[in-house]
Amino acid sequence: MTDEQTPPRSRGPNAGDPHALEGVLEFWETVVEDAEATAAEYESEGWETLVLHPGDVTVLPPANLPDATDRVGFDILVPGSEFETLSAWVEDAAFDRYDVYRAREGGTVFAVSVVQAAEEGRAVVVPLYYGIDKVDVMAKKAREQNELRLYVRPVEADQRVELVQADPDPLFP
Repeated sequence: MTDEQTPPRSRGPNAGDPHALEGVLEFWETVVEDAEATAAEYESEGWETLVLHPGDVTVLPPANLPDATDRVGFDILVPGSEFETLSAWVEDAAFDRYDVYRAREGGTVFAVSVVQAAEEGRAVVVPLYYGIDKVDVMAKKAREQNELRLYVRPVEADQRVELVQADPDPLFP
């Protein structure tokens, strides 16, 4: 867990752009339902699961500010209770495996990443979305580094948990 602050998105250079979910909110709701169904499948196989419910997902670095941050991945805002549970889980578990399920609707990509701590029998199910036109810089940097991170943080605090995915390609079309 780290305490680095992520700048607010609301008044940045992309403030006037349409939100990635504009026109596809119903599809997003289906993706979240699929994430919950995926968690239920894992639970039926004996896993303990945590489904995250992102309030916002931001591509890092932003396409229009490729040098704005060294972080490469998705900044994911979640409710405080989910963040607290995830923080406790990462303290005593090695999340070293993951599966990714992906779909595309128009110019938006939807994904569900299931990040697993197999030894502990825990799985974090993370639904994601991004505009296909916003991901080029991130995808290039992730492929160069051979990893992509999910930066999970609560709205109320300046903390985050990082979940690493060693092969970023399953998240990209």
